[in-house]
Amino acid sequence: MKKRIFIVLGIIVVIFLLIYGIIFYIDYKNITRGELPVFALEINKETYQGLGYIVNIEYYEDTENIEKMDLYLFGKHIGGVSICYDSGLYSSDDQINKNIITIKDGKIQNESLLDEFIENSNNKQNASLQINIISGENKETITLEYIIGENYINNVSNNINSTINMTAPDRDWTFDDYKKYYGYYKLVKDEEEENFDDYHFDIIRETNDNVVSVIFYSEMLDLIEIPKICEYNLDSSSYKKIYGELIYNQRKDLGIEKIAEKGQYDNSDFGVYTFGGDVLIIVEEDMAYSLRDALDSNILTTQDLIDQAKLDEKYGICQISLFNDGGSIEYRYDDYTILKYNTLDGNKDLFIGMSESLMPKTIINSLNEIGY
Repeated sequence: MKKRIFIVLGIIVVIFLLIYGIIFYIDYKNITRGELPVFALEINKETYQGLGYIVNIEYYEDTENIEKMDLYLFGKHIGGVSICYDSGLYSSDDQINKNIITIKDGKIQNESLLDEFIENSNNKQNASLQINIISGENKETITLEYIIGENYINNVSNNINSTINMTAPDRDWTFDDYKKYYGYYKLVKDEEEENFDDYHFDIIRETNDNVVSVIFYSEMLDLIEIPKICEYNLDSSSYKKIYGELIYNQRKDLGIEKIAEKGQYDNSDFGVYTFGGDVLIIVEEDMAYSLRDALDSNILTTQDLIDQAKLDEKYGICQISLFNDGGSIEYRYDDYTILKYNTLDGNKDLFIGMSESLMPKTIINSLNEIGY
């Protein structure tokens, strides 16, 4: 008899939990879609009370329009939504809108969309991007579009699969000629449209004082003023430090010191050297290692040096210079330079040396002159 009672009670509990789960799920989905809960009771305009959960609502000042909703289950925040009616922004904890970059109070969401846009435009593919910026009560929508040029279309139609041969522009070409032939970017900001041709301009990031600025870069920057597309905090981005800070201390001599043999610490196909200075890795404020000790202690690998430099270049923390020797690259920081050889004769070694500002010539030229 008791066994039957426990079974019946168990069935009742399961049914109750099932019904409760369905009710809670329906209200949860409504909230993440920006809709009012169905099963919660309205306590007042700003609060709805459900069984074990509460919905708090914020409205735009002096309106009936919902700005934000937050869902709390037994006192713990588990979901919510922010709504911006004038810009079309709709963002929730479920990340429903994954096709829009949102920058709220300097923090960026969906930053990968910017990477995709830059990659597609570099590959001569039509691309578009929407950026919604929220700062306090100020809201702005920016649209960015890349339109491929006739040069690319004509070469593709002729079944040319290799690198597109860009015809040198005529000196009498107008801006519209560049746009039509090479393609262009269309930026709509503050309801004003600006166009940037793909012959003179590229989209890059620049980072200063922990703020990432997305701009149109051009060799013509000294001649014309280029507006920023947007900016956001570096610590809200996908940027990361793979290892600690790298500190370069210059010596008086320009000697070369071997730090690692090829493949000594990982599967990399290059050796690591310092040129004219010593390198420290600062892990924490009171923990400093020589580069060799850091490698011995597995604080970083030789490949980490390259991966960090590539990431720093992406965010404009360092600049790159390319060489026509097979593909060697210098990553130029304010205080030092990382040179990664990639010559036609098979040299792939990595050097860390002084910054370009302290040398009359590049590191690669200096090393080549002393017969490395």
